Amino acid sequence: MKSLVIILAAVRICLYMRCFSVCIGKCRVSKKIVTALFTVLWIFEGFLISVSYIGQGIAAMDLFFLLVEIPFLLAMSFCYQGKVTRRLLMAVILSTVYWIGKWSIASVLFKTVADSRQYLIVTSISVSLFFVFGMILEKAGKSRQERERELLEQEVRIYENQFGIIRQSQHNIRALKHDMKHHIKMLMDMVSGGENEEALKYLASMGAFMENSGEYVATGNEKIDSILNYMISKAKSSGVDVSWKIQIPEHLGIPVFDVNVILSNLFENALNALTDVTEPAFHIMMKYDRGILCISTQNNCSGKGQTSGASEEHGFGLKNIRRIAEKYHGSLTATVQDGDFHASVLLFLEDADTE
Repeated sequence: MKSLVIILAAVRICLYMRCFSVCIGKCRVSKKIVTALFTVLWIFEGFLISVSYIGQGIAAMDLFFLLVEIPFLLAMSFCYQGKVTRRLLMAVILSTVYWIGKWSIASVLFKTVADSRQYLIVTSISVSLFFVFGMILEKAGKSRQERERELLEQEVRIYENQFGIIRQSQHNIRALKHDMKHHIKMLMDMVSGGENEEALKYLASMGAFMENSGEYVATGNEKIDSILNYMISKAKSSGVDVSWKIQIPEHLGIPVFDVNVILSNLFENALNALTDVTEPAFHIMMKYDRGILCISTQNNCSGKGQTSGASEEHGFGLKNIRRIAEKYHGSLTATVQDGDFHASVLLFLEDADTE
């Protein structure tokens, strides 16, 4: 019986390690060191189990294990990367959930555990349920990691798109500079010959040559311009009639990650809604004024009527936008009216003129 209980203790401690790596992050130190320290915990608990009498109540020994595991896991949490609050919270939750759950199961099944067989049954059920709990945490952690990876991959595509715009602009500048003396001579001949209208048309053609078809937004805020240019280009390639009005300064007191979450979800929701629309159209407005950043979008969609619960139609994306808005004490409103979906995000930025 004791051997089986010791094996189940090893399974539980392995689950501790698994939950730490999935829900907190990668190790700061060598994985071998972390594994060795968790093995020490298992040896310590296994030794106490082997020399103790199992039965006639489990509260004393298990309470001791709980009081040992909480500080141990708190110390071990600093061997992992990630936010401090998440590390400390996981260290407390794991052991507390297991041992309190075990006591609850014991009180429901036997009221008081009287022998080794009952203790083994309680331990087996507890470890099994804790395994399910660990699977839930692992799934939640992977979902978070997948969302972060998708945003990271999108940022890479955004910067690749912006670099392409920059390369094209540089190519146009070099080409115009190479032929500049010929252009100047042509303009001088036109002006001296009184062909002013022709000279103006020639200057207009030079300006058109300098324009970059992939650069739609140029506010001076390079990071936000990159996101918007990528999103607009993606929408246009899908056949959407896109219009925009962007009035923001070169620097905003908001991380580009948060802006990317808002803009990417607004664009993705709009593109999904425009899939079955005959004449898809999308408009976005960004305006900053006295510490308040307003982002609003409008797109036609197949739904009609009006609803205050438009987030259900546009899925999980609006939940992420609302979470970012609440971070800046702002709000998200979303409605469907007269066949158009309207979304408006208000963010209250502190020191927004400096980055």
